[in-house]
Amino acid sequence: MSSQTDDARLIEFGKQVRQRREALRISVRKLANAAGISASYVTAIENGRNPATGRPPEPSIGVVERLSSALEMSNSVFAVDVGEGTAYCEHNHTLLYRLDDGRRDLREVLGEAFRQNVQQWICICDPRDPHDSDETLIAWHWRFGDHPYPDNYLVPERIGDALEAELTRAAARVTAESYGLVIADCSAVMRWMINPDAEVDYEDHWLERSTDICRRLLGRPPVTNVCVYSHRDLEALSRQIDVLDTVLRLLAAHSDILAIERSGTILTGTEAVLAVLAECRPGGVSGSAWRSMSHAAARSYGRMQYR
Repeated sequence: MSSQTDDARLIEFGKQVRQRREALRISVRKLANAAGISASYVTAIENGRNPATGRPPEPSIGVVERLSSALEMSNSVFAVDVGEGTAYCEHNHTLLYRLDDGRRDLREVLGEAFRQNVQQWICICDPRDPHDSDETLIAWHWRFGDHPYPDNYLVPERIGDALEAELTRAAARVTAESYGLVIADCSAVMRWMINPDAEVDYEDHWLERSTDICRRLLGRPPVTNVCVYSHRDLEALSRQIDVLDTVLRLLAAHSDILAIERSGTILTGTEAVLAVLAECRPGGVSGSAWRSMSHAAARSYGRMQYR
């Protein structure tokens, strides 16, 4: 989105969020928790300025829906206010959650999950499992110790800068009209960093930032934007992060959910959410109680269908 009119609508949207929040006497942090986004992203929406781009944030449909619910407002009211649904990004932000310990090849998983809807992929590979490029997969990986990960403190804004540099070099090779973007090093990066939560916080901004870069350099946005996390990686970080809270934040930050079971089966929507949450049952919560809570959560998170 680039026009001044669209920016004005987004700024007006942010003002309405702030006015409604203040009228309900809800704090920024409480609204952020209810909407499953970071407090800094709520502030960026209300102020009409994303520090990473200098422009108003473009919240996804899922974020708009959750803000509407938290602020007790009709979702359609917000949509009309920001331009009949055109002022927020409608491109899929997909969480691909791996329960299979990486046993299935990522290229194979993407091909099965998205079938003919994506003709070409741009892939930021997990450095532990790099892929070679060909006509259907433009792939690279960023080594730990080099940009954008020069040390073990994550500065998320560097990721967007690095993506822009890579796409500038690779733009001529992106020939398909229907292409997808996948960043597969997410949880690998978390294991390397002393501030792993910063990776999850950046999910609030990644869709907007990466979509803007793709539009500028390729002339069109990706049809889907896939972020890959491994449950094994999150479990390895259990002394640094709250695994359940992290998973819930990831589910809330993405519009579509995919999970790969240990058997290699790909699950979508509600089934995917249930499979992910089944691995996160807190100690002291019975299996039956956790299943009931998981089913309640899955109804709000599990929206994806096979393409």
